[in-house]
Amino acid sequence: MQITVLASGSKGNCTYIESKRTKLLIDAGVSYRQIRLRMGEKAPSLHELDALLLTHEHSDHTKGLYQTIKQTSVPIYTAKETYKSIAPGLDIPHENVDIVADVPFMFSDLIITPIKTSHDAAYSLGFIIQEDDKRLVYITDTGFLQEEEFHKIKNADAYVMESNYDVAMLFDSTRPYYLKKRIDSVKGHLSNADSAYYLTQLIGYRTKAIILAHPSQECNTEACALNTLTDVFTAYEKDPKAYDIRVARQQEAIPTLIL
Repeated sequence: MQITVLASGSKGNCTYIESKRTKLLIDAGVSYRQIRLRMGEKAPSLHELDALLLTHEHSDHTKGLYQTIKQTSVPIYTAKETYKSIAPGLDIPHENVDIVADVPFMFSDLIITPIKTSHDAAYSLGFIIQEDDKRLVYITDTGFLQEEEFHKIKNADAYVMESNYDVAMLFDSTRPYYLKKRIDSVKGHLSNADSAYYLTQLIGYRTKAIILAHPSQECNTEACALNTLTDVFTAYEKDPKAYDIRVARQQEAIPTLIL
């Protein structure tokens, strides 16, 4: 399995995943042109897309959706609540496949399990994507994770995990107070510290790689996210050097992760 985070942050999110027989996108929050540019030599694969998994309807996950499906005719896989919230405005003519949290479905050589996240959207989702014995857990845009659900996502080979903001930077920022509270709520986003804590509870002997995703441009930095993860991992007696840890970026794709 190959995972390429093409864009990640408050201004747009999109990830390309390729297995032996399947090519898919998660979200299309940047323009189709940007998706093509960031795909580089893999750009022709966009015309061979098998699916677009949509996490939720917010614009930083859907801005490029209409042009992407217009250019590729890729079918959308998302919750019916999400589809209803975007289809009227975008006049999307393609068939929607209704997916539900905790109900896995087969897609060619992949088993895809949607997982419910906690966000102020119609019905936000993350995904567990499995190819043979390799598992990727993909979680962004959530205010918290339920510990009773950890068993579903423990010991994956790789995690794309939201690490949106540093708490001090957020509350020192010039953002309106209501927005700060929304981001820091159970229906908002994961802070660096919360993300790192959850990861200490989830990683296992199979885990090889972690991509910290959806970083805020105003209330986070790559160094801050990495330093926080290092501090929290050390406090919980986890060695951060044992993992390939990367921070996704808003303005450019990061190197492809191969499992």
